[in-house]
Amino acid sequence: MAREEEIRRIMEALVIADDKVIGEIMAARGVWGEGQSSRVQSGKSMKNLADLNRLEKGDGFYRIPGCKSEYKDHAKLLTKQLAEILKAYPESIIHREHDLTKECGLRPDAICLATKDDHGFCFILEVLVSETETYFESKINTWAGWSGATEYLSKLFGYRIPNFSIIPIRAGENISIPRKE
Repeated sequence: MAREEEIRRIMEALVIADDKVIGEIMAARGVWGEGQSSRVQSGKSMKNLADLNRLEKGDGFYRIPGCKSEYKDHAKLLTKQLAEILKAYPESIIHREHDLTKECGLRPDAICLATKDDHGFCFILEVLVSETETYFESKINTWAGWSGATEYLSKLFGYRIPNFSIIPIRAGENISIPRKE
């Protein structure tokens, strides 16, 4: 059950994923070997979690209860990018589709705090599949104009967040997070 708990914690960050993505994260953490083995083991653990009603099984994917996504292009690309963050920065804190409509009218794809040692990098991840540049620019302008943004992010993560970045990802691109070695 230990592996199921680790996978459940990963799924809380990703919200929706398939066994391949979870297998890649587990392999990056050294839990299982890379490739088919990690995918099969992840699939077994995810099925166990679904049998316990801790995950919901969809058509080729799993999601946390309450998630309504069907794992289409936007969700797949966002999950892939969040998985890359968790592979590089396993202790990261991720809030996927965190609702800020009351605070500033936004619902960003993900608000992330990538951490390593005593350093952190806070960023807003926006996956652009069908969104227009104008729509994306309006999101940037909203974040830039929100005077309480860093205070809100500091409360959300429980750390002082003096600044943050907005990272757009388009299909075919991969996230690149500045590394502090």
